[in-house]
Amino acid sequence: MKKNNYQMVTVNEYVKLLDDEVKYLDSDAKEIRANVEKYLLRVRRAQTNAKILEALLA
Repeated sequence: MKKNNYQMVTVNEYVKLLDDEVKYLDSDAKEIRANVEKYLLRVRRAQTNAKILEALLA
């Protein structure tokens, strides 16, 4: 059985890796970074909205 040497990376760790890079080899990396940042922003907004809703219903 063949073993693959893959490394598991969370989205947050991936964004940090992108932040550490000074140069981008292509525009795809910039687009991926922008999309990941948008996704994380949406997640934070959803968490904030959930907390507000819980406070209103309490």
